[in-house]
Amino acid sequence: MDVGAFVQENKRWLIGVAIGGIVYAIGSAVIGSIYAADAARATARQLVRQAGSTPLYDQAALAAAREEAERLQAEKQRLRDELAFVPTARFQLEGRGAADEYLFQVGRALKQSILNAAKERDVLVADKDVAWDVPTGVDEIRGVLFGLELLDELTRRLFAAHDAVRAAHGEAIGLRALTSLRVEPRRAQRGLGRPARAGEVDLRDQLVQERVSFHIQADEATCARLLESMRQPGRTLVVEAWQLQQPPRLGEPCTVKGTLQGIAFREP
Repeated sequence: MDVGAFVQENKRWLIGVAIGGIVYAIGSAVIGSIYAADAARATARQLVRQAGSTPLYDQAALAAAREEAERLQAEKQRLRDELAFVPTARFQLEGRGAADEYLFQVGRALKQSILNAAKERDVLVADKDVAWDVPTGVDEIRGVLFGLELLDELTRRLFAAHDAVRAAHGEAIGLRALTSLRVEPRRAQRGLGRPARAGEVDLRDQLVQERVSFHIQADEATCARLLESMRQPGRTLVVEAWQLQQPPRLGEPCTVKGTLQGIAFREP
């Protein structure tokens, strides 16, 4: 396949990949600045209380501060709408009894669901190809449950993309194989959001982030549909990495490897 032709035919798709990474990078930086501003405003309010009734700012300064606060709150909400993945009750521990037993039940059901859906579509996948580490603590179990929901969402969108492509073109390859679906170990994510200097905001106090990785074989149309489905209100899968390898021969599927991230905002 000619590289130039591929770029021209899939320009919108490739731009989408770039936008996904840029949105995440900008979002992380802006979120940090917004929460830092929130902390600064809280400190300022404390200083005002400590200072008593003596006015520290004139009315114009107070009006400007209120306007800035409103702008930051609006930006925070926009970023939530753009990046947030809101977990559902099925993948949370509250009211579920023993944490390790519930994780086992949910993981077993999810893996079987993926294997069944793949079998119905003649998509190659093995039990060992759907994997996650076995956690020990309750907090780690919560993280894996979040990761399992990301895997669930990813595979649903993969199968939906396959079905849509095959419905439009009966001879299309669609999704050929799920070579790897994995919840990334949490130990590789501990540095996320850690403040570099004293006084900076620790994003881990504001966000919950989990990663999943995937390795699939599919045709271009299926990959494009998958990528376009990543952004959904309250269910966004942020594209952190996306690598597409062209097939060696015309008519064979592409190989795609990637990493996706789910971002859940903590409530105050």
